[in-house]
Amino acid sequence: MIILGISEGHEAHACVLRDGVLLAAVAEERLSRIKTDSRYPRRAIDAVLTIAGIDPGEIDLVAFAGKSDWLWATLYNKHAKFSVQDWIDECDLYWKPTLLEGKTVSPFEIFDRFRHHGGPDLENEPYYRMLDQARHAPMSEWGAIGDAIRYRTVHDHLGIPEDRIRFFRHEDCHKAYGFFSSPYPRQDALVLTIEGGGDDSSATVSTLDAAGAITEHWTANDAQAGRLYAYVTLILGMKPGQHEYKVMGLAPYGDAYHGRKSRDFFRTINHVDGTRIVNPGAVPDLYYSVREALRGERFDGIAWGLQEWLEELLCEWISANCAAHDQTNVIISGGVAQNIKACKTISELPQVDRLWAGPVSGDGSIGIGAAWLASRTAAPDIEITGLPHVYLGTSLGARAVATAVDRRNLAQQFRIVDRPSPDQVADWLVAGQVVGRCAGRMEFGQRALGNRSILADPRRAETVERVNNKIKYRDFWMPFTPSMTAETAERMLHNPKGLYSPFMTLAFDLKPEYRDSIPAAIHPADKTARPQMLKRDTNPAYYDLLSAMEARTGIGCLMNTSFNLHGDAIVESADDAIDTFEKSDIDVLLFEDIAVCRDAS
Repeated sequence: MIILGISEGHEAHACVLRDGVLLAAVAEERLSRIKTDSRYPRRAIDAVLTIAGIDPGEIDLVAFAGKSDWLWATLYNKHAKFSVQDWIDECDLYWKPTLLEGKTVSPFEIFDRFRHHGGPDLENEPYYRMLDQARHAPMSEWGAIGDAIRYRTVHDHLGIPEDRIRFFRHEDCHKAYGFFSSPYPRQDALVLTIEGGGDDSSATVSTLDAAGAITEHWTANDAQAGRLYAYVTLILGMKPGQHEYKVMGLAPYGDAYHGRKSRDFFRTINHVDGTRIVNPGAVPDLYYSVREALRGERFDGIAWGLQEWLEELLCEWISANCAAHDQTNVIISGGVAQNIKACKTISELPQVDRLWAGPVSGDGSIGIGAAWLASRTAAPDIEITGLPHVYLGTSLGARAVATAVDRRNLAQQFRIVDRPSPDQVADWLVAGQVVGRCAGRMEFGQRALGNRSILADPRRAETVERVNNKIKYRDFWMPFTPSMTAETAERMLHNPKGLYSPFMTLAFDLKPEYRDSIPAAIHPADKTARPQMLKRDTNPAYYDLLSAMEARTGIGCLMNTSFNLHGDAIVESADDAIDTFEKSDIDVLLFEDIAVCRDAS
């Protein structure tokens, strides 16, 4: 059975599943070059079908993630195109009058205000035809109108009839993705979702049996953790939907002295009652009321207070549900599950034996969850193999790379090395050079895991400033991360429960004897590491490079950050990699069979 999974909306993407095996998955942003592109993912759909060698006529089912009531919001690509000022303007024009002034503002007024973000070809976008129908219909009919447009869009694009298209609840897609992406043996699990908002909720509690059957025990739409984190991000002058991780990264620089007041205020917004997260209605909105309450508080104290409150809330909620459902195997999914610091604290709870948060556990993965739900529903006898790795995207052929290198006249500007060995690359790294590696199949998700990565020697603390100032143009407080062989991770990390983190979704303390060993690949404030634990059979070429580093340094580890400039999508093609190389101070551009070296010797 061949299933095409699709998610438009935040971080649009597509995937192909054949007989339970995930063959390909690609985010639209990698191909459109618009970070967090949120439109109908036509390019990604075409790409995954090409990668998998699937003709549209072979597709048995199309699985869409989520409902479509607000489908036209994808037209102006809000999460991709909104500036900080646009987010504030939306609050002023819609949320303030609606929530604080008792006025009614049509969503179409907001669409018309921001439609310029859709670009000059907006009216040619497939979902544009929903607008006229929805303008003349009650809100109760918008979902049906949106689904009809989705049917038609897929039919026009791929020729697939309506009876082969399914829609799956947003929250259930998160649950399925979290459950089936786990690398651990399948067994009953407590699965919690928490996010800014799904189809009908912002938090759920469910149990799943070993086959993935879902029993939902509680759901609510006023758990505010995801929304509050987004609006505090805005209050701190950064973009919701993209920069929450910056607030998380800032939090360890704060402390109770500067953050206690903020934390105590956040405690009034949500608290745990039994197994539920409850909202006492202390604030009427999450922008104006929160901004006023935080007036005069230090930025690092606000970040610390928010993170402290979030961890308190999640730990109390999860502990209570572990006890109520007699379960120690915990899976967390949804946007808040991307908070790595919170996941670390949860993993340390005595009530939790095992914690899993899948890669891209926010909306950037629910198309895969939808495909897995479709498979389980339509063909329950087919085993879902899960997510052994995320190298699911496009690959670069040697001829395509050579053609791009020739077309860009790189040999006239730089030194070209043919077929550099792992030892040669490791020598460059140990000498202090920064390497951009674009080889093998592209990773799916927000984390570069060696194939579209910028790499450096993690022992050199000075590398952080260089990469920040000359290559990534990142905020100074943000940490870089380590890629480690699984053996190195076992030796260096404090991990008493033996948790496996192949996708950089969990943070760990280093063992005391290693705390000063990789200063470029840990958080400067709290000294934690967010590792990629790599087994050789997952990515032999990258593992061999890590092994070559270990032979030279005694540590099978590299500083790893995504191969892109700040604000850009991670590179996909050879030309993307060359563009980033030429616009930055990367020393070596490493393809599968060619290295482009900036030095002349």
